Amino acid sequence: MSFSARKAAQGFSRGQLIGWLHRAVLAPSNFPLKSFHAGSRLTTLIGCFLSSLLFSSFGYAEISIEARVGFHGVFQLGRPFPLELEVTNSGRPADGFLEVQVWKGGAAKSGVPYPLHYRRDLFVSGHSRKTIQLTVDPDFISRPLLISFISPAGNASRELDLRRYFSPSPVMLLVSEASSLSISLGSAMTNRLVAVSLSELPSDPRALLGVSHVILYDQSLRELSRSQLSALESWLTAGGRMVIIGSLNHALYQETSLSRFLPVRVTGSERISFAPQSIQGEPVTPIAGVWTQVSSVLDGKVMLESAGIPLLVEKSRGKGRITYFALDLGRPPMAQWDGLPKLLRNLVLPAADDALSPRTRWDDSIFSQIIISPSFISTYVPTRSLLLAVIGYFSALGTLAWLWQKSRLPARKIVICLAIVVGLAAAAGYPLFSRGGNVPDGVLLSSTMLDSVADGYVEAQLNMAMFSTQIRQYNLQLARGWLDMAPVSNPAKDRPQEALLLQDDSGSSRFRLPLREWDYRLFRMRFIDRFPLFAEFDIQGDKLVMKIDNQSGKDLVDCWLLLPGGRHALNEITRGSRWSKVFSLNAGEARDANQSSRGDALSLRDLSFKDKTRDILFHSSFFPRDGEASRWNTGAAIFFGWVKDSERRVRVDDSRIYAHDYTLFRAIIPLPGPEDE
Repeated sequence: MSFSARKAAQGFSRGQLIGWLHRAVLAPSNFPLKSFHAGSRLTTLIGCFLSSLLFSSFGYAEISIEARVGFHGVFQLGRPFPLELEVTNSGRPADGFLEVQVWKGGAAKSGVPYPLHYRRDLFVSGHSRKTIQLTVDPDFISRPLLISFISPAGNASRELDLRRYFSPSPVMLLVSEASSLSISLGSAMTNRLVAVSLSELPSDPRALLGVSHVILYDQSLRELSRSQLSALESWLTAGGRMVIIGSLNHALYQETSLSRFLPVRVTGSERISFAPQSIQGEPVTPIAGVWTQVSSVLDGKVMLESAGIPLLVEKSRGKGRITYFALDLGRPPMAQWDGLPKLLRNLVLPAADDALSPRTRWDDSIFSQIIISPSFISTYVPTRSLLLAVIGYFSALGTLAWLWQKSRLPARKIVICLAIVVGLAAAAGYPLFSRGGNVPDGVLLSSTMLDSVADGYVEAQLNMAMFSTQIRQYNLQLARGWLDMAPVSNPAKDRPQEALLLQDDSGSSRFRLPLREWDYRLFRMRFIDRFPLFAEFDIQGDKLVMKIDNQSGKDLVDCWLLLPGGRHALNEITRGSRWSKVFSLNAGEARDANQSSRGDALSLRDLSFKDKTRDILFHSSFFPRDGEASRWNTGAAIFFGWVKDSERRVRVDDSRIYAHDYTLFRAIIPLPGPEDE
């Protein structure tokens, strides 16, 4: 799909200019050239006008845009997807920006629709083309995408209808250099399988969120860029599934770029006799002469082996999973086997989802509690100075009233002193409370819940509020690795929401947010990050052994362990600390220690913190009282602690904007019940 546009020439039209030259050449006597003579001067004049005519034809840029949606025209509805734009310029150089407008909110989000702009600065030299990859995420596709290139040299814009590209199910990608692997999953699978080349893998992990499986076969990953490898890693840890199928070319699987994903170390290949009934559950004749890779397990669980050779190995990576299958399915005899589609369907079956961590709450009611708390309001109102000023002002007025009542001073002097007090109060109070003091342009509040996943990975649920004290635009710098961002607060229909701008440059993301005076906006974001704090639990009878290994480089304060038998204050866990403690699961001992009994289950309401903002976030957002607390009443242990000096994932590089971050690390560990012990 291509679009083109041309900037109209300014000044005389081409026909008017040619007619003017025609009259000057054929009828020089009738043409008003008073200061020129026939001959060389007339030739010079004609040459100048011909040059201006030539340059006017090249005074604009002719831009055409070709758009490629998703993965060969397929993307999952409701998930971000890649959008590749090829900008071709057949005219003069153009320096401008490429912008894609999508629509967010709407009925699907129970709010008012508003536009979100993705922008990328772009310079296109003359007679050249450039390819730009963006990741877009519209909330609904009933309104088309608007793609625009804007520059002083020329503009181009068209609309793109997405309704013929979407798929309701996640997409599966097949990456293979060999054309011998023909995968057919049959009609039982609703997922679309798309074969892509290595260069078509996106470099943004968000573009892979609509992909359920990436299947690799006989494929070297040496040509992948560092950003593409990082995107695959982030997608895996966020819950993606990677299936690696063995090949006769075992040397490809020994390369560093591919071996980083393998749960085994490949050493060679040989022929074996494969018994499919081990996977299929149906007795069939063994297949002889099947090529398989020989390997040793590094980190993973062997699901199937033959004669000591691991054939099927699975390994977790954060929330995701890697499946390695050693048999070569693209070469005979496996390529000609009738049961191959069923075998492939078993390899890409969605794994049973683990119990999801309870989601945090974030809405206007929670932020309203925070904004009126003293710990937050003191950041932009000088309450202490205001209190002292009010006390001093009324003390002076009271003194003057007492002197007037006791007739200590004449009325004239009382009036003069009163005027001096009022004048000084006004002169000093105006610059202090209007132009000076601690009044910033805005306050950025971010609260992050780090949910322990596995292998030192955490899922960061980040709730953000941008509060403004004046009309201005804010530029928020987003840290790398963010997966999605969604506004929470929605304006009323009589006050439409202003357009938001997300600009990507050099791998960083900037979010431009316009706000009115004394207005705020709420957002939710999600990250998958490394936070190597390991909490292990082991039940030994009526005792619980807890082991902590803090390798995160951050201190944790106000740490607690909540058990069905009681609450235990762990105080501070410093960076690098490693210890083991024993706790009782006996309700009687818990009551002797002045703690809640097992019958009281897990109670979070009695916990409080000195910082009022922490207290509000803990009880209203991180552990909402009307949320899923019932699931923690039995059979689970909750360990949490506040991260001290945590790294901010959203920044504002402006000294006039105050930034506050609250981060809580949480690990919910299921405990075996009586029937499991």
